[in-house]
Amino acid sequence: MVYYVKRGKVPEQRHTYNDRLNIQKEELFGLGAFDGKYSLIYHKYDPAEVEDTSIEYKEKLSAVNLMEHRHLKTSLLGKLDNFYTGRQVLFFNGITSTGIIDTDSTSNDYFRNALCDEVFYVQSGKGSIESPFGTLKYRPGDFIYIPKGTTYRAIIETRSFFFFTISSDHIDIPANYMNRYGQIKEGMPYYTRDIEIPEFHGITEEAGPFNVIVDYGNYYLHLTRNYPVLDAEGYDGYLYPFTINIDKFAPIVGKLHMPPPVHTVFESNTFMIGAFLPRLFDFHERSIPVPYYHNNIDSDELIFYSSGNFMSRKGIGEKSITMHVHGMIHGPQPGVVEQSIGAKKTDEVAIMVESYNWLLPTEKAESIKDEDYQFSWKAKKD
Repeated sequence: MVYYVKRGKVPEQRHTYNDRLNIQKEELFGLGAFDGKYSLIYHKYDPAEVEDTSIEYKEKLSAVNLMEHRHLKTSLLGKLDNFYTGRQVLFFNGITSTGIIDTDSTSNDYFRNALCDEVFYVQSGKGSIESPFGTLKYRPGDFIYIPKGTTYRAIIETRSFFFFTISSDHIDIPANYMNRYGQIKEGMPYYTRDIEIPEFHGITEEAGPFNVIVDYGNYYLHLTRNYPVLDAEGYDGYLYPFTINIDKFAPIVGKLHMPPPVHTVFESNTFMIGAFLPRLFDFHERSIPVPYYHNNIDSDELIFYSSGNFMSRKGIGEKSITMHVHGMIHGPQPGVVEQSIGAKKTDEVAIMVESYNWLLPTEKAESIKDEDYQFSWKAKKD
């Protein structure tokens, strides 16, 4: 849970008004049917106002149902025109989808994901996310968290590349990072002060109409409204967009190899998102710095390679994605273990999604895969 925030003009008590001639329209923005995290947003205009609607059906994702380790070269996909409807999904299941966005275009439309929390890792570019909560600026290395139901607009200042994870299973700060008071404990990779929240700007008076694209999974619902979307006079609560930048992280290291859970950034019931960052290696006098071989018995392991030299992999470049599937052993490629002995640190930056439900590759993922990757552990003949 993130911390309590109060911004702008709100009544002294909930569900009351201060000025009978200018009664604010109070919106409960909350999860879990009144039992989860929430914020109260105080609008100037009616937030339910809609003048017109239309439906746009999505192209159904087709899966390549073949279990093999994959290496994808995402730089082959090219630029998109739309941050919202042009997302390039590479892996998915009934709960989660992951992929990339590469765009330099700002849409006039607003967007709301009705079903899923959204997490974007900013590989490059800068811009902002505008919502009733204010303006949330982003820069390279940011994780952008946007809770489901948030109406927002992505402002792209310079061409931006994002790796995204979108899930109907609620995404949150790891439970083991929190004390019983809801505060991030000492010894964690990041702290509450590292979380950046939107700069509240109040009402943006613009002339309508406004188009809002609402994502319902299989289709988009287009809403037309005349009242401004950015009309909040204030809000308070625990549910809102935020960013955390990897520059603020303090990776956990140990005498022996530390497993991936110590690098967790976000978690849900069905997956975790982690960040492998520049750090010192293990300090045992006979340590093997690279990860051990492992069989993903209960998970699929997807890694987005952001920068640096990822020690256990060969032939991986910036913006590469690897998928190591359940039921097949993987680990350091031939010769890497021996070469790693004596290494003191790593400069890698990589983002991992470890899914406990199997992720299926899309046909788009299949079109950019490295055909030889599955055999990169093949022993060389003398």
